[in-house]
Amino acid sequence: MKHICLIGGTGMLAEVTRWYVDNNHIVSVIARNEEKMNRMKDSCSNPENIKAIFLDYRDTAELYNALRKNIEVYGPLKEAVVWLHSDGLHALSILFELVGEKSKVWQVVGSQGNVENLRKQYQPQKDIQYNFIQLGFVRENDRQRWLTNVEIADGVIHSIKTGLPYSLVGEISS
Repeated sequence: MKHICLIGGTGMLAEVTRWYVDNNHIVSVIARNEEKMNRMKDSCSNPENIKAIFLDYRDTAELYNALRKNIEVYGPLKEAVVWLHSDGLHALSILFELVGEKSKVWQVVGSQGNVENLRKQYQPQKDIQYNFIQLGFVRENDRQRWLTNVEIADGVIHSIKTGLPYSLVGEISS
């Protein structure tokens, strides 16, 4: 059983959390909303595999201590999937420090995210596969619309399965 960390795992990435849990992984989910977490657990086939960590990931000391505790109990982090706001990108350095060697980190970024700048700015100091999943839009009936949470989750899961260093879900304007 792999130990996975998800940030954003009760919101936009809720289906990604379910996918990991339903595939028998231990998932430490960083969340702020207990009600959303309870709904998440109620919707999973193995709710005991969700290890809720209630905190704001922008508080790096609290994030570090809570993840460290979960690692001691549930084993090393093998993967992380993160949706971080621009004011919380420093959480990446905590994840890079705590995930094990040969682990994988997927950072989900919006359509305006500059992947190359992020990759240069947040380099892991050990052998970690640092991947990006960029979210775009969908064209429908001569117009553009944002991706739904289900489309996002499907794209993220597909990206994880393929393991490519960069994946695009939908399309972005050039």
